[in-house]
Amino acid sequence: MTLGWRAAMLLAASLIATPAWAGTIETRSFASPALGRDIAASIYVPDAPGPWPVVYLLHGYGGGERDWLKAGGARTTADAVFAEPSAPPMLLVMPGAGNSWYVDSERYGDWDTAIARDLVAAVDAAYPTRANRESRFAVGLSMGGYGALRLAVHHPDVFRGAAAFSPAIFADVDRVTVFPPFQIAFFAGAFGDPLDLDAFNRRNIFRPLEDLRTRTEGQPTDFYLMTGDHDGLGLWDGTLRFFRAARAAGHPVELRVHDGDHAWPLWRAELAPALRWIGGLLPKAR
Repeated sequence: MTLGWRAAMLLAASLIATPAWAGTIETRSFASPALGRDIAASIYVPDAPGPWPVVYLLHGYGGGERDWLKAGGARTTADAVFAEPSAPPMLLVMPGAGNSWYVDSERYGDWDTAIARDLVAAVDAAYPTRANRESRFAVGLSMGGYGALRLAVHHPDVFRGAAAFSPAIFADVDRVTVFPPFQIAFFAGAFGDPLDLDAFNRRNIFRPLEDLRTRTEGQPTDFYLMTGDHDGLGLWDGTLRFFRAARAAGHPVELRVHDGDHAWPLWRAELAPALRWIGGLLPKAR
């Protein structure tokens, strides 16, 4: 009787200590011919057999490949979401892109090409992925929100859609003084040094929306937008503009406005809903 009670207690303790789902984290480097150097990345590998859809999680300005793990709670969130029936297990790829703004530039290198071409190909070669457009998404915050949307609109043959949290996106600007000095410093380098408004405007992500459906031969590109109503950088304005522009151009788009600032508590809480949104768009595994 005593032995049975002890065995039951040990079993209960093991069930409590062992999570229902436990993906693993890998630290990898992938060669990038576009950059002429390796791309460092943190990888969340799901606790399930492949092939997996792939989500590219992009960090913000001043961040790196471990931001989504340390500040964003990506591992815990992914474990919880992928244990639900709402979303299948996904491979999460978190590259470190410095302050590149995810564009091709002289100062930082060709990061747009490096991710859309080199990193995607390397990840698909290294892991059992669903290596097709319909199963590949980008998610990012702030600078990474711009990067995620940029990947979706400039490489619609590679990415099915994007989720952007507090994205740093702007329509065309006619003078540098519309930005406070600290923002000008953020843009310099990726968009010319000093900041070149022509280069900045050429890389805005509103223009490619107009012919996006033509370039995808009618296939949808889906967008998920989230912003805080107290964003200290005022980035809700660009988010709302993009929402209206995407709807006007006939693209499926979701918008969430939450009580919050330009900060990790808001972004961390939004990752689970975004992964569920992606799960609802993925083709059913055969």
